[in-house]
Amino acid sequence: MSANYIYTAILISAAATYLSRFLGVLSSKYVNEEGKLFKFVSCISYGILSALIARIFIHPVGVLEQSSTFIRIFVAGLTIVVLFLSKKNVLLSSFFGIILFGILNFYIH
Repeated sequence: MSANYIYTAILISAAATYLSRFLGVLSSKYVNEEGKLFKFVSCISYGILSALIARIFIHPVGVLEQSSTFIRIFVAGLTIVVLFLSKKNVLLSSFFGIILFGILNFYIH
């Protein structure tokens, strides 16, 4: 494979990405945030995101696959609890989840 193909693929990907963003900026003044279409797209987006997160917990790929499902779900639940107890401090809850996940995988698994 020639280097020209790689550069062409990068340029086409960048053009597609920035064109869609540019069109989004242009059309944003015509979108009603309280409208039914916006709420529908928002619900679909949240649904896709929750499905991806569930897939990561239930059917992980790679190194995460070596940990047990119970540990993954348990750590996620405690991390959410810490998130709300810390008044939505994302940094604190993220570090808590990472450290707890590492400790549980090291000692239990």
